[in-house]
Amino acid sequence: MSSTFYLRAASLVGGLGVMTAAYGAHGLEKRVNNDAGKLKAWNSAANIQLIHSVALLAISQSPALLARSGRFAAPLILLGTTLFSGSIYTLILDTDKTISRNFRLGLATPLGGVVLIAGWFALVF
Repeated sequence: MSSTFYLRAASLVGGLGVMTAAYGAHGLEKRVNNDAGKLKAWNSAANIQLIHSVALLAISQSPALLARSGRFAAPLILLGTTLFSGSIYTLILDTDKTISRNFRLGLATPLGGVVLIAGWFALVF
């Protein structure tokens, strides 16, 4: 994929990260009945998403990095962020557990974490 694709992906992931962080700070409490565990998990997911949007942005703006290791690192970071943060958001918002049961989202969170770790390690090579 091109640097333009990852620049756009980073922008989208970052913008959505700000939106989810704002919702977690200002609107989520009522939806989850002030459940501290859910609020903390949401905050962690938003932080991970924002951190990795910056990583994607950095990779997209470094032609040497993108050519050397970005072909593995960038897609892994994008996929891992989507799986990790996306699954946490969905698990918290899916109060009737319909989506969670049908797609086994509980497995997506740790898988997303492992994919993120692989993305960071891919930058070494």
